[in-house]
Amino acid sequence: MEKTRNIADLAEHHLENNKLFGASKHAPRIKIGTCLLLYFAVLYLQVRLASFSNIAGVIAQFHVMLSVYLVVAVRDKGYQVAVGINLLISLFIGIRVVFLTGNMDAIPGIIVPLCTILTISIISFYEKEFESKLAEATAQKKELSVLYDELASSEKKVLEQNIKLKELNQKMKQREVRLNYLAYTDVLTGLPNREMLINKLDYLVERSSEKQEPFAVVFIDLDNFKKINDYKGHHIGDLLLKSIADRIKKIVLQEDMLGRLGGDEFTLIIQRNFSEVEIFEYVEKIRTALLETFVIENMNLNVSASFGIARYPKDGLTAIELLNYSDIAMYKAKEFGKNRVQFINEVG
Repeated sequence: MEKTRNIADLAEHHLENNKLFGASKHAPRIKIGTCLLLYFAVLYLQVRLASFSNIAGVIAQFHVMLSVYLVVAVRDKGYQVAVGINLLISLFIGIRVVFLTGNMDAIPGIIVPLCTILTISIISFYEKEFESKLAEATAQKKELSVLYDELASSEKKVLEQNIKLKELNQKMKQREVRLNYLAYTDVLTGLPNREMLINKLDYLVERSSEKQEPFAVVFIDLDNFKKINDYKGHHIGDLLLKSIADRIKKIVLQEDMLGRLGGDEFTLIIQRNFSEVEIFEYVEKIRTALLETFVIENMNLNVSASFGIARYPKDGLTAIELLNYSDIAMYKAKEFGKNRVQFINEVG
């Protein structure tokens, strides 16, 4: 490609020089006229000095130089003029000098113009060939330039498409993360939802069945929460639920999982191998913490909660069983007066 560009640049430079050289409308005529005057001047000298063969031969070379100049400088017209003049010179010398005077030493003066015609014909032929090659190279350069522009445009489009694909891929990943978050997270509180809690329990059941690691499920239900929604409105109720979730999270250990089943129901999964007393003390901290007054939009609100507890594998062997039994224990806590902690094994 670089070689083609160099040839094309050379072509443009050559053509530009030709344009500048013949820029004037009358320049070819002036050149031809000047060369004709020089031709006749040289011819006059050649005839006058015909007896001096050495000098006449040197002078004849000026005819060759003038002929070459015409072909190169004036091109087609110059070639035609040069051929015509050299034919005339050859005939003139042949008739005037050789045949009429019998000077055989002037015969080279006949041959030189004919050889000059052959020389300038070769020059004219290769000059036209060269110009043809230059024109072809220029055309190729234009084609390459168009192709280069198309490639550059295509490359730009590909880059733009790649950027769009990356942006789209990033958006899809963000959307996937968002959908995954929504699928396993409670939107109101930001806690794991029912689906995530059940998945966690299934995992713990499978793991604990192999390693014999017990754990506990705590079902939490707020007492008389419906009255707050009815009298204060659902907006206040939602704000209260968020505050309750935040308060419980401060007490829950890092290894454990607190989630919201829905409404005013929460579930706590205790993964440590606590004794029944340790579990009770742990849950009791949460129960007492909820008794402290909540301030929601300058309103003081008081709530309590009932807690039901079921343990694996003592009280249930599946996630559904553990949730059901902890739910039953929670309802027993409500039957016994609410605001209390109840183990399922204590239910008669």
